[in-house]
Amino acid sequence: MKILLYTDLAIRPDQLFWHRDLGLLTQAFRSLGHNALLVVHPATEPRPTPAIPNELDHTREQPFEVPQLRDEVGPHSPLPTFPLSYSPNNPVDPVLWVSQQDVLNPLWWKDHHPDLVILGLWTRPKYDPIRRAALSATHRVIERADSDGMRTASCGPLTFLKRRYDYFRDHTFRWPAICSIPLSALYSLSSFLATPWIEYRLRKTLQLLPSLLVETPHATALWKSLTGRLGVDPEKIHHVPHPVQTDIFKFDPAIPKKNQIISIGRWDSYQKNLPLLLKTLRTFLNKNPSWISLVIGSGLPSKSPHPKITFLPSYPPADLARHMQESKIFFFSSRYESFLIAGVEALSCGCVVVGPSEIPVLGNDPLPPKDSFFGSTFNLLTRKLQIASVSESPATSLIENARLSSPTTIAQRILLPFA
Repeated sequence: MKILLYTDLAIRPDQLFWHRDLGLLTQAFRSLGHNALLVVHPATEPRPTPAIPNELDHTREQPFEVPQLRDEVGPHSPLPTFPLSYSPNNPVDPVLWVSQQDVLNPLWWKDHHPDLVILGLWTRPKYDPIRRAALSATHRVIERADSDGMRTASCGPLTFLKRRYDYFRDHTFRWPAICSIPLSALYSLSSFLATPWIEYRLRKTLQLLPSLLVETPHATALWKSLTGRLGVDPEKIHHVPHPVQTDIFKFDPAIPKKNQIISIGRWDSYQKNLPLLLKTLRTFLNKNPSWISLVIGSGLPSKSPHPKITFLPSYPPADLARHMQESKIFFFSSRYESFLIAGVEALSCGCVVVGPSEIPVLGNDPLPPKDSFFGSTFNLLTRKLQIASVSESPATSLIENARLSSPTTIAQRILLPFA
């Protein structure tokens, strides 16, 4: 089967990603014997100097830097005639480099004769021309929503407004609060008032799509409810989690566990709530001097606030997995999490996961609170950490549940209707 996986991202050849999202799915389909190709746009910005971290949106999303790669992509580079690129892990990467005009043209899709097209377009209505172009080549078009289901106020007005507020505040976190707070409140209100227009456009998009994949159980329920209200068939909504590199992120009994807590994130993000994380860790470590903590990712302060808290930069997946395999606890303090893929990875490595909420991808809390009331998020997290520090490793059933997110398992689930 020929499978094209398209996302509207502009990246450099040295940024090609094979350890997450559509890149990981592309490799999974190919391992199953299919002719899968990742379709992306060439970026034109120059490669940063080696001294500058080359990070994408997530601490795990580190591109592979390719030595001796051809010159940076320019506007006149003959990329349409150079569909394959080079990486140190795979000498021939399955990539189609395309322009924006290509994917808007039905003839481009027809010329490639795909049996299946998978789109990573976040259900945004502005991409409807691309969806129509792909559908002209095959009726087998699937879109990965990459969504927490909070698309309109139909999910609950207060929840929607809070999520809109958190989203805007996250993007203005470096502004003074006196500026970003009123602006984020205005943004939330305008999003609420625009709900009828948002739902009108979204209904047209959903009517176009034959199938939509949603990554968490809760988001799937929200999407099914929304499609029902919009007069769209809810049966086209399917729950399929994000794939996780379970060949790397796995429990290894030969690696001894330390009294170590690991936390991973983009710490300059309002969503991740670094102040709460550090406050909770300091309190726990003061009471438990035999424990240490690793906080890994971008946006960390220059100096750790505690002698037993170590700040580390972002790591590639294999190194990150090693740190997880050595840790007993994975700790997050986020105001919300859409997926918490890092939590699934940590659970696969045998960590007890501690946070204010469940792991959305799995739809369960590996460490449910044993008390009925904690009074505040800080008290909840402090108590959960204390419980986790004396608990055994996660149950085998939880680890096996996390392993259901393996790339080949997810790829087979996507292909099941076409078997």
